[in-house]
Amino acid sequence: MVQGLSIGGALSRSEKAFDFSLLSLTTEFGALADRLGYTLEQVPFEGTEALSPERYRGSRLFLRILENLPDILVVDLYWAHLDSFLRELPCKKVFLTRQIDPRTFRFRTPDRELAFRPEDWDLVLRTEPGFDLPFPSESVEPLVIRNRDEILSAEVARRDLGLEPEDRACLFAFNGKDGEGAEVWKSFSYLKEEGWTVVRSDNREGGLFPAMDWYEAFDLVVCGAGYNQFWEARYLRKDAYFVPFPRRFEDQARRVRLCSDYEFEENGADQVVRRILAL
Repeated sequence: MVQGLSIGGALSRSEKAFDFSLLSLTTEFGALADRLGYTLEQVPFEGTEALSPERYRGSRLFLRILENLPDILVVDLYWAHLDSFLRELPCKKVFLTRQIDPRTFRFRTPDRELAFRPEDWDLVLRTEPGFDLPFPSESVEPLVIRNRDEILSAEVARRDLGLEPEDRACLFAFNGKDGEGAEVWKSFSYLKEEGWTVVRSDNREGGLFPAMDWYEAFDLVVCGAGYNQFWEARYLRKDAYFVPFPRRFEDQARRVRLCSDYEFEENGADQVVRRILAL
């Protein structure tokens, strides 16, 4: 969802006329899109049987895409859900992937083997450094939801959060699996004892979204090492502690190890949109 919102913002900055739709599997974070003025269409998860070559025409995912009739379809990671009908769609197709286990591009289901076909896509883009793909692709910078000139100034952000100018302020933000933030807090609660003013944020409970809007209020960020939080902090060059968690297909510790010193000037979402419009 955040990748889609990042691209929506970049489309707005491009000053080109467009209709933009966001489609997602059902997510507990869907209401966050409303805060930025976007409507997120959600469909329930459908398994390999419902999305098989014999049955996909009755799937909600296929029907929703067909109803939108896109000229350009941008897919973030979830290629396998569209495998049965991707070639049938009469539009340009763009695939985005970040660092992910290569096994996600070829695997067996109970009824067939699925394999990513790069020739089915008009554009395949890697959206972070530090990894390669087993097929041709192009590289863009990481996608973030705001550009630097779009966020609040330090003075405005602090005033909005009720922080005093002299406060040493820390953002403690965790939006991964439920309970992860509480577990990490056990190791960072000492910050209050050392005089830090800590603002805790969890998007399940409202939270700051997009947190980037308030980043200039903080001297320190403590957050997870998932794609969005990690690259937002790196783009704004914040002093940060990144806490990696185990994930099934993503190595967050590797991201921290390889990319903690990586700097980039341009939001990758703007680069993606330029390539999309060139199609």
